[in-house]
Amino acid sequence: MKHIGVGTFSTSDKMRAYVNAVLDSGRLSYGEFSQRLESRFAIQHSCAFGVLSNSGTSSLQVAIQALKTMYRWKDGDEIIVPAITFVASVNVILHNNMTPVLVDVERDYYGIDPSRIERAITPRTRAIMPVHVFGQPCNMVMINNIAKRHNLAIIEDSCECVGVSHAGVSVGAWGDVACFSTYVAHILTTGIGGIATTNDQDLAIKMRSLVNHGRDGIYISPDDNTTGAAQREVIAKRFSFTSIGHSYRITELEAALGLAQMGDLPQIIRMRQANANYLTDKLSSLADVIQLPTVRPDTEHAWMMYPIVLLDRDRDQLTEFLESRGIETRQMLPIIRQPCYAGMWDERDYPIADWINHSGLYCGCHQDLTHDDLNHIAETLMEYFK
Repeated sequence: MKHIGVGTFSTSDKMRAYVNAVLDSGRLSYGEFSQRLESRFAIQHSCAFGVLSNSGTSSLQVAIQALKTMYRWKDGDEIIVPAITFVASVNVILHNNMTPVLVDVERDYYGIDPSRIERAITPRTRAIMPVHVFGQPCNMVMINNIAKRHNLAIIEDSCECVGVSHAGVSVGAWGDVACFSTYVAHILTTGIGGIATTNDQDLAIKMRSLVNHGRDGIYISPDDNTTGAAQREVIAKRFSFTSIGHSYRITELEAALGLAQMGDLPQIIRMRQANANYLTDKLSSLADVIQLPTVRPDTEHAWMMYPIVLLDRDRDQLTEFLESRGIETRQMLPIIRQPCYAGMWDERDYPIADWINHSGLYCGCHQDLTHDDLNHIAETLMEYFK
């Protein structure tokens, strides 16, 4: 039976060459490949600084911790987050002893609904965390205006979206900081990994320290090329820790895999876009029973996955039908129904998210799918609704 996964990974000659170069170097800790990936990824997203970590979740964790420290946010202060997102978006807020405040999402694009944000703002609100779910940027023009009006930070959760823009501005460059993931089944894949981008040098220094146990920012790696008094200061502070940090570092092996893919990223996104357009065209006759995904005006979509929502029924039977025919699916990131958050929210307060939670699913549209694969997805859906 055909198997169509939601994600993909395939090696290239460049990946093998870069990984072999790491192995030949005898150096696995932070070094040349990590630095090159941070620089290139930041430039790709119109930012000055990139900070690698071992996951997108870790990047979010240290981003909030750094902002909380720098701006003296208090325990219990609030961060606004959409009611459709992966649990990591909420968990990192809780891990920083802050309060997640949910806002319902748009019915058509599934991003946080800007028209609902201001009614959720209180005197304790410190930041907005827009999440670019499924590969599509949020309405950052409106969100940015709201944040400026209320003097709020913006933390872009871009773990599902890379290499695309909204209103001519790249994801990752809209707020104080943005966090990306290179985990399995993501668009740029290194197995594990995350990276934060920012244009704030002090924030970058603080995040880099927190990723590395809270070590004094003067010490980056054993390769620091200093002499004289500067060298003596670096040596003296190698085991000086200025913050309570984490062991969130990544190895040169993952960095090598990521760096090798950077040149292919535009083509990967173009192929995903083509596959999504192909599916939408094939499924157009089902528009009366399922909501097909649409692209926000003046926006590029990276299509980490292909989301659909049934208009008038739950998804469970359809999920079983697709899975029985080799089409892997996932739920569309439910938050308000998670057992770990029991009692925190009433799903009736978030009607769009509630609808998506009960009726939404996604399948793959990645670059390694063939037209035969895409036809199988479309024909299976057509068969189900026939």
